[in-house]
Amino acid sequence: MPSLRRVGALGTGSRRMPRRTVHRDVAVSPFCRSCLSTLLCLLLCGGLSARAQASDTAQKLESIQSSIQRVTRQLESAQGRRGKLEADLRNAEQAIAQAANNLHDTQDQLTSQRQRLDRLDQKATKQQQALQTQVDRLRAQVDSAYRMGRQPAIKLFLNQENPARLGRMLAYFDYLNHARQNVMASARKKLAGLIATRQQVDAEKRELQKTLTEQRSQQAALKQAEQTRRGALAKLDQVIGNKRSRLKDLKANERRLQNLLSSVGQAVVNDSSLNALSQKPFYQLRGRLPWPTNGRLRVRFHALRSGSDGSLRWQGVFIGAPKGQPVRAIDAGRVVFANWLRGYGLLLIIDHGHGYMSLYGHNQAIYRRVGTWVRPGEIVASVGDSGGLNADGLYFAIRYKGRALDPSRWCRGQPKLAHK
Repeated sequence: MPSLRRVGALGTGSRRMPRRTVHRDVAVSPFCRSCLSTLLCLLLCGGLSARAQASDTAQKLESIQSSIQRVTRQLESAQGRRGKLEADLRNAEQAIAQAANNLHDTQDQLTSQRQRLDRLDQKATKQQQALQTQVDRLRAQVDSAYRMGRQPAIKLFLNQENPARLGRMLAYFDYLNHARQNVMASARKKLAGLIATRQQVDAEKRELQKTLTEQRSQQAALKQAEQTRRGALAKLDQVIGNKRSRLKDLKANERRLQNLLSSVGQAVVNDSSLNALSQKPFYQLRGRLPWPTNGRLRVRFHALRSGSDGSLRWQGVFIGAPKGQPVRAIDAGRVVFANWLRGYGLLLIIDHGHGYMSLYGHNQAIYRRVGTWVRPGEIVASVGDSGGLNADGLYFAIRYKGRALDPSRWCRGQPKLAHK
């Protein structure tokens, strides 16, 4: 079992006449006009008020996040060498998150570039085929003209053909000449289009190569950051060696998370902007929610915490999964916390309204900022081992007004096994 370390109207006349449209002005009483004006003002003011409230909530959440980080740094400063080692671990894991985020963005960019390159290649192939068709038509016309010999019109005159037949033949030759000119113009246009497309393909290939080079650089930065983290974690383990110290850390981490949830809950409790979610209320989805990631359920809800004296139990579950695997939002909501928290590493919290929140801890990277709205199933983070974890996986929890709920009772079945 992995252990967590600290870390209008129509009318007709009376006579028979064609039907015609009659426009009538609708009379509106002063009272109705007053009601309409009042209603419009209420709607406008309500919309402005909702936007202002959402903005105010976002500012509160940012402030809470800043306060958490400030308190964390104060604790690290007060704890001397241990605090410095914890700061080193946090900084290393945040560097990993930044490198993983950059790599994630670059991979998305690569996918987009490859799709554009495929479309350009398909376009160039079609243009090549169309150009070849025009060239074949032009070759046939030139060959026909060659077989008739040079200056065919003069030969018709010298052959003293019948004037009527002569006129028809001249018109025919004129038609052929125009057709040949049109084919040549069309071929030139298609050739120019093909050249332009080939130039776009070359430019896209250069951009693709540049992105690949950037990706390799980011992979190297990620590897270096992970090596730095291993060194920081090893030093921290040497300082925190006894069971009493670990138990104290576990309790402090739990209190810190509970205080964070309380603060966040107070910031969003009256946030009417959550009513904009066009979905069923979260409490109606019990037993039907998906798990946030594939993997094996390594630790179940309310199991005893490793290293505790029996007084501490897991307030969520731990899903063992490969590092870097996508973590998805279990339902629509808004990100209310996205930062490093001692004991939980890179932690993401989503508010689903009506007092319900979902927590995703020990991530390698977080892809959504505080205040961002997310859809059900949207990728919001990636599995990791941040927070001093000695195994890859995801800490997943559901809270109602701060009270821990068993995720197994809210999600369908068991998490699917991760793909190898």
